Amino acid sequence: MAIVKMKKLSVIGLQEEREAMLRDLMNLGAVEISGANEKLQDEEWQKLVVRDGDEARATEKDKELVRVQQALDLIGKYGKIKPSAFQIRRTVTEEEFVGFRSEIDRYKKQVEEILKLSEELTQEQLNENAMNSQIFALNPWISYELPLEEKSTDRLTLKLGVFSPHTDVKALERELEKESFPCFLEEISKDKEQLYASIWYFKEDEDGVLENLKRAGLAKPTFADTFGTVTENIEKCKQKIEALVANKEQILEQIAEKSVYKKDLENYHDMIILDRDESRIRSNLVNTTRAFEFDGYVPVVATGDVEKALSKYFCNYEFSEPEEEDDVPVKLKLSKVLSPMEFVTKLYSLPTYREVDPTSILSIFYVLFFGIMFGDVGYGLMLIIGAIVAIKKFHMVEGGLGQLVKIIFYSGISSVIWGFLFGSFFGDLIPVVGRTFFNHEIIIKPIWLDPAKEPMTFLVFSCGLGIVHLFIGMGIHAYELIRERKFLDACNDVFIWYAIVLGAVMLLFGSKVSPSLPGIGKWMLIVGLALAIILPIFLSKGVGKAIGLWNIYSGVSGNLSDILSYSRLLGLGLASTSIAAVFNFLASMGGKTIIGVIMFIVIFLAGHTLNFAINALGAFVHSCRLQYVEFFGKFYEGDGREFDPFDRKTKYINIVEGGN
Repeated sequence: MAIVKMKKLSVIGLQEEREAMLRDLMNLGAVEISGANEKLQDEEWQKLVVRDGDEARATEKDKELVRVQQALDLIGKYGKIKPSAFQIRRTVTEEEFVGFRSEIDRYKKQVEEILKLSEELTQEQLNENAMNSQIFALNPWISYELPLEEKSTDRLTLKLGVFSPHTDVKALERELEKESFPCFLEEISKDKEQLYASIWYFKEDEDGVLENLKRAGLAKPTFADTFGTVTENIEKCKQKIEALVANKEQILEQIAEKSVYKKDLENYHDMIILDRDESRIRSNLVNTTRAFEFDGYVPVVATGDVEKALSKYFCNYEFSEPEEEDDVPVKLKLSKVLSPMEFVTKLYSLPTYREVDPTSILSIFYVLFFGIMFGDVGYGLMLIIGAIVAIKKFHMVEGGLGQLVKIIFYSGISSVIWGFLFGSFFGDLIPVVGRTFFNHEIIIKPIWLDPAKEPMTFLVFSCGLGIVHLFIGMGIHAYELIRERKFLDACNDVFIWYAIVLGAVMLLFGSKVSPSLPGIGKWMLIVGLALAIILPIFLSKGVGKAIGLWNIYSGVSGNLSDILSYSRLLGLGLASTSIAAVFNFLASMGGKTIIGVIMFIVIFLAGHTLNFAINALGAFVHSCRLQYVEFFGKFYEGDGREFDPFDRKTKYINIVEGGN
């Protein structure tokens, strides 16, 4: 339960050594380089330095990165290599990675080849879309038999037009006749949106006819100028579409053949990331004509390595202790077993640099609470097997996803243990199977208790476990106060409530353990309440001296509410096993028949899958809630900033010394 100690680092070096130094620090991955804003806001510094940084180069690298990612996405989508469900980084040696840089020209050519094929594919798709649009536009005119280029005779003009579907073309024809514009309107087809018609009129009447038709809502057809009949044009479009589809298939096949470039492009992608990050981090440096300067933070354990890296250069560097007002980044120090639980802490917030890290204690109680709420041997085994498959088959061991999988594994073990204690294996599956199919009564006795039969005992246990959990949180708060030499505050905020809560418990339930405990509890309760009234007199000023009675009321109600929150352990523990028993009962209703067996299998699989999903999620959420609201509420501030070293944040490859 510790936070890695940090040292401040200040470095001044020569401009000609800057690139090499930054590359060495990136490879080391142990230094967080702080922003230069504070220095640049200082008038004295402004006279001496300017901000470093090559944002133009970083922007170019970002553009290049987008192109490489597009190429990778294309061969991932259409390639012959089946993509993994989860991204697993390949391990390459330092020497291999250095060698990749000599292949950059080849990598660029590969990207261009794939993106050129992508452009061709896009163009063919656009052409296909255009042909489909043409067919869509021509379909309403399919009964029109004249060639579309036929638009006039010696005296007549022929137009095709579109009207509102409610237009009466014959009435419109009569209106034009009244206006001395004889013409012939024929409805070709009609749908919900439009009416399609042909119009014959005398050439000398064109202006008058068109003016009247436009008032009636005339619009041009949406297809372009074409030759031949509508049917012929639709057939031509279909033939072109067939050719375009064939071309697309050829292009897709060519893209699929580029799958052999996958590893090369992944190498190139990660090289660009490193170059971009190196350019971007320089904005955290400040420059003079011949020198550069930066500040940062280094874990104490890494100061030797950083010193060794910097000693190769003609520079001045200094390690110092962080000041009280410094925004020191946080890196948690946990054992290999407990490190996955960092995921749960981060879901809430990291502790500040000077806070106590609660992750170790949180780990124990999180896994314990999850197991109680999801206490079933069968469900626990499902979690364990799922986690093992995720680790072994999909190699989900890195990052937050890897941490979550390990938490699921731990939670599965806890669920199995509590399942044995509660005597639950997919609820009461074994007794139900015995009765239904073997006419034999199988009794599975819990090692400890059956929550459904002894709910009050389980409730007392849940609340008692909650008291322990809350007391540990309060104890951490007391430790922090004592560390700040606030002894009376520790007594007022923590120790008197130890006495009040324990005194009340001993007074009410102590006789079941020893006849003397209620008496001891009574005096602990009296002393605690008395101190709750007296201590504010010494700690507060003015009206605050009389706040003791209010503290008693708010403290009692608050602590009682927190303790009762742990009754959710009973609620969710009963829910998972009870719902499982209901599904077992429903599955067994078919009896000892072929149909009954099929019915049992179907309901068992569907019902328990649903119950598993719902209650696993519930156990996860409520285990987190008991940490974040009840436990953290006693002492934790959070709002820490995670240590973010300048290192190789690669996506596809993991660069190691020596290799594997």
